[in-house]
Amino acid sequence: MFFVVNATQTNSLVYCVAVQPEDGSVLIKTDDGALFVWNNEGLHFTLAIKGNDIKPMDDPEHIFLAVDSRTLQIQAAAISEFAPDAKARKLDDKAVLAAHREWESKFIGELLKSKLTLHSFSVNMSALGSASLWEFDMPSELHAEAKTQIYVTVVRGDYVVMLNSESTTTITEAEARKFLLDTMATLKISDTPIDVQKLSEAIRAGQKP
Repeated sequence: MFFVVNATQTNSLVYCVAVQPEDGSVLIKTDDGALFVWNNEGLHFTLAIKGNDIKPMDDPEHIFLAVDSRTLQIQAAAISEFAPDAKARKLDDKAVLAAHREWESKFIGELLKSKLTLHSFSVNMSALGSASLWEFDMPSELHAEAKTQIYVTVVRGDYVVMLNSESTTTITEAEARKFLLDTMATLKISDTPIDVQKLSEAIRAGQKP
């Protein structure tokens, strides 16, 4: 489920493919881009995305946004999906992120039918704590416009939040990494479901999210 809300005009709802914005994903337009809201059972958060032209891409199974000339994927996975014994083994965030990287990259490799060579880096994101930045070059036989797929992940509660973008002939790896890290740095977790209408009205009134 995905909503796009314009918080700067009277006609607030400009696009929707859902009926309950409190349960799902919402994109609220702001003066410098958009505020993404994730509202699902067990996990509620916002991300501030900067850009002049931000809109959802047509993918019924995943959340992809077109951000100017970039692609941004937003995803969350329950730790129980890939490391069900994490609590029993007392895995710290770095170990959880490593397990998620192996699980996610294996799935992608099977999807691409190619053995991926990963390059990974540990990152400390100040208030967010440990993060994992990892990437792989797209297989040359695919002749894809994307050259390198880049991921940034953090642990929040019982979930791993993941952002993905890519380098191309016009976007360098350094630019893609900075875009992901800057976006992830705006992550704000809520212990309760986020009131989208209230948040939209606050933004329309000039309050910073």
